[in-house]
Parts: sequence; C-alpha cells; structure tokens
Amino acid sequence: MSNATRSPIITTLSSSIFSQRAAEAIEAQPIRRTVRLAEIELMDEDKILYKGTQIRIDKSAFGDLLKILKIPQAFIKRFGEMMAEKPEAKRNFINTIKNVMTSSGSGGTTVTLVLNKTDRNIIAVHKTARNLISNGGMLDVVNRVIDENGLDIVDFSIGKNGEVAVNAVNLKSQWDIDGLKDEVFHGGVSFVNNPKDGFIVSPYINRLVCANGMVSRGFQEQFKLTSTDGDSMQKFFSDIATLAKTGFRPELFVSRVQEAHSLKASLAEMFKVSRAIKGAATDITKEELESWIKLNYTTAAYHRIGVDTHLLSAGQLKNAKTDTSVWELISGLTHFATHDNGFIIDDYTRRALQITAGQLLTDEHDMANFCRSPF
Repeated sequence: MSNATRSPIITTLSSSIFSQRAAEAIEAQPIRRTVRLAEIELMDEDKILYKGTQIRIDKSAFGDLLKILKIPQAFIKRFGEMMAEKPEAKRNFINTIKNVMTSSGSGGTTVTLVLNKTDRNIIAVHKTARNLISNGGMLDVVNRVIDENGLDIVDFSIGKNGEVAVNAVNLKSQWDIDGLKDEVFHGGVSFVNNPKDGFIVSPYINRLVCANGMVSRGFQEQFKLTSTDGDSMQKFFSDIATLAKTGFRPELFVSRVQEAHSLKASLAEMFKVSRAIKGAATDITKEELESWIKLNYTTAAYHRIGVDTHLLSAGQLKNAKTDTSVWELISGLTHFATHDNGFIIDDYTRRALQITAGQLLTDEHDMANFCRSPF
C-alpha cells in the first residue's frame, strides 16, 4: 500500500446523522401487497384496477407486470401502434392473456405489488416477495459490515420511492497504480436497496486526488442479497471478509483503470455521459456541461471536417474516436456526481451517477475493439 499521496479531506457522517437517516429510511419503506393476479385488471399503461379501485402504475412497474405475463414490451408497443384508434383493443388483449395464464397457472396465481408510501403509486411488481429485503433488514447488514471492518460512512441517501443508498470507505487503507501519477484510491462498499432490483452490495472506490466517488457494479465482487437466512448471511459475510483482505480493491480494478487511461473514448461513450448529467441537471447549458465533458469541443471538431455527429448511426458513434480518454470521461462524471456543482441534485441521483461511472469503467470500451491492420 502506498502512502505517497496525501488524501484530501473526505467528509464522513457522524453517528447521530447516520441514526437520523436510518430512521428516515425505515419510515420511507415502500408498502408491499401480495394480491391474486386474477384480481388485477389493466386499464392502460399507467393505471390498473384492483377490487374496483384505480391505482397508478409507473412505466417500469408496468414493464415488470408484462414480464411476469411473458408479454414482450416491443410487441405491445407495435400492437398499440396498429390499434392506436382502439386503445381498448390493447387493454383487452393484455387482460385476456393474463386471464389465460392465471387459469392455467403458468403465470403464477399471485404477484407482489410495491407501492410508494406517499402517493400509493405502484413502483414495482414481483412474482414473489421472497427476494425483497426491507430497509430495516438492509441497515442491519450495513451496520455489521461497517463495525466488523472499521469503515466510515461517506454518504447516506434516500430516494423518492424509498430507495436507500449507503457508501462506506476504509480510510485506513489506500492503494496506487504503478505508472499512473496521482492515481491513489480508498476502497469500500456501496449498499443499495430499491424496490425494483432488491439489495445489491458493490465495491465503492474513492479517488484521493479529488475525493471523487464511484460505485463499480461490473466487477465479480458484486453481491445481491435475496435472503437474510443463516446460510445466505454466512456466505455474504465470508465474501465481504475476502474483499476486505484486499483493502476492498476489486481484483480487476487496476487493469480496467489502466485500459481506461490508455484508450480514447468514443462519441457514443461521451454522449452517454452527457445524457446522464443532463438527466440529473435538466437546466444545465451546453457551455456549463463543457466544464465536465468536452462535448461541444468534440462535436465542433467533427463538424469542421464535414461530419454531422447528430446524423451518425449508433454503430458509427461507437467507432468515432474523441480526444478525451475514457478515464477523463469517468473522472468528469464522478466529479460532477460527488461535489457541489451549482445544480440542485438530490443525493440518490448523485449515487446513480456514480453507478453510471462505474459501469463505464467495467463495460467493454468501444475503442478496445479496434485491431491493427496491415492495410
């Protein structure tokens, strides 16, 4: 482990703030209701009828329900376009399939609806509640991991639908990467519990030179907890202990950073990061965005050689090299997500941006697909 680089001041949460956030997370716990599938009637893509009461359903939850019914969303979209003047035809079609599957038993007899505690909208639909862990159960695990490994909490956020994200870091250990200046890191753990994906535990990386945080879900050290029974918890804490022995450094982290440093980003990767930032800060201008991503500079350079980047296909965007390395792109996104950037962004959205940055690190990089040619 290297101690050559002095860490900037990393703000950690006090025990009193942690306790306050924990109470808020438990209070925000989404409501779960297991109901008979036969009792649900789909009205349209944003409403269902349950025992005579209309309930709003989010788009992603509607997708969950279609998946349980084994109906491809693309098919429903095409069917809806063909029957645009007869919306009841699409509704009747979906409900007919639901009734057939319910009577045959192939779609299961019950589903678990997850509702936002505040507005009672359906935010997720699951075949069973067995794989869902409450926020209280999640926080029991968080407390044990922190206590057993001497971690510090750097942030604790709660989303509008009762999602909870906690990032913890080991400030007593750090590592560097040979050959790369100022690339020194603290490792830790990211805990996320949300109504759709459940309880996911991933490596959390903090870059010391600028205190940027990143959640890396693409490494093999990611864990998904679907039960708190004895055997599941024993295996989980054993896996965490193994990760702790490396200073919470994912096995492939160094090689992925080295590749991200050496490769230029594609326009597709640059546009992906741009969309992520614009989605979080909807009022950001093109000029302001340039502080984190050189998008205007890059597209202008292409326009000077007669290439309109807005007309490029998805495949062409993946093959269009920029003057920004993948690592610079990741650093710009993590800096925007971690620090006060002048825009009003809730904490949970910041954590989502850190996850996007981690995906960019672990995904196959577009420019890695190019091969040297003798022609």
